[in-house]
Amino acid sequence: MRKTTIFRFSSAVAAAGLMASAVALQAQEQAGGAAQRPTVHVVVDGETLWDIAERYFGDPFLWPQIYRINTMVVEDPHWIFPGEELRLVPAEPVRVVSAEPSDVDTTESRAVVPPPEVVTIEEPPPAPVAPPPPPSETTPTIFNRPEGAAAMLVGRAGSPAFRYRPVRRGEFYAAGFLTEGDDLPWAHMVSAVGRPTIRNLPGSSSARIYGEVNIEAPESATYQVGDSLLMVDLTREVRGWGHVVVPTGIVRVLHVSGSQVRAEVVTQFGRVADRQMALPLETFDDPGLVSPVPIENGAMGLIVAPRDIHTVPGQQDVVFIDLGREDGVALGDLFEVLKPSSDAGSVPATSVAVLQIVHVRNGSASGFVISIRDLGIAEGAPVRLVRKMPS
Repeated sequence: MRKTTIFRFSSAVAAAGLMASAVALQAQEQAGGAAQRPTVHVVVDGETLWDIAERYFGDPFLWPQIYRINTMVVEDPHWIFPGEELRLVPAEPVRVVSAEPSDVDTTESRAVVPPPEVVTIEEPPPAPVAPPPPPSETTPTIFNRPEGAAAMLVGRAGSPAFRYRPVRRGEFYAAGFLTEGDDLPWAHMVSAVGRPTIRNLPGSSSARIYGEVNIEAPESATYQVGDSLLMVDLTREVRGWGHVVVPTGIVRVLHVSGSQVRAEVVTQFGRVADRQMALPLETFDDPGLVSPVPIENGAMGLIVAPRDIHTVPGQQDVVFIDLGREDGVALGDLFEVLKPSSDAGSVPATSVAVLQIVHVRNGSASGFVISIRDLGIAEGAPVRLVRKMPS
């Protein structure tokens, strides 16, 4: 039998507790104005963090405050989804209110309050706890997530329920693409606002997340406050396909004066630095939570080039193929990279890797390497469509 010691207090102690409760209640009533503001907002269709900040704080430029409180819910501050619960104030630790007012002479009170009476109560021993059942083989874990460029965690934080999402916004904007020789409306980043962040590069400046940059817009541009721009590096040129575009971040316009634009870095994929280019942010048509379905005799194409030059291409690399929107390629389609047989066609080609399409242009597409089995991801390697997104 286990023994538990408890303390039994007199009515004077209970009176002191009631007085403390009254003091706490009075403080709460005095703070009634702040308590009228809700602590949680449920997102509805069409809302942005900009709108929510203006509604509750009267200033839309305070939207980063809401984003920083809800980084466990909001992956990218540009996009929030209906049904998400966003906290408007950070969680505060519980404050302990003293049970004895500071402006009351407590000398006499201590004299009349008797010491607590110690009472020992014998409790029965705790009942034995049955061991938990073994885990189910179908329970999702980090080792058996569904295939794809991304598996989205749904529900509250810590929920074990995963749903397949073929392409996420971050993958779409970070993938990069080939210019295909198009004359795009490029803007130029002039400099980061403030001191250069890399001291050993004279004349060079870069900006971190939430830093500001100065941009010179093209003559035909009509930028407005709140517009989003994709910051990119124009790297090497691929013959017949234009330049390789490597995104470095997303900025949001804060101020416009003629062709001079000041913007804030809201998303970073790499180093945002001067002499980079900027382009109005392309619309992302979210394919939703649907999965691509297997097909036979899918379209055949070739790898044009990898986005980045690696000695050995690996998983999560981006490669460009010579099939695009004009060929019916859509976001989320799956292609396998083939290694031709050396035996004059008597042995079928083998699959060495799987690509998931995360960006599509007219004549080309960007594929994200989600699985690699062997070497063979190289310029000119054949690819075949094996799973197609429902139309």
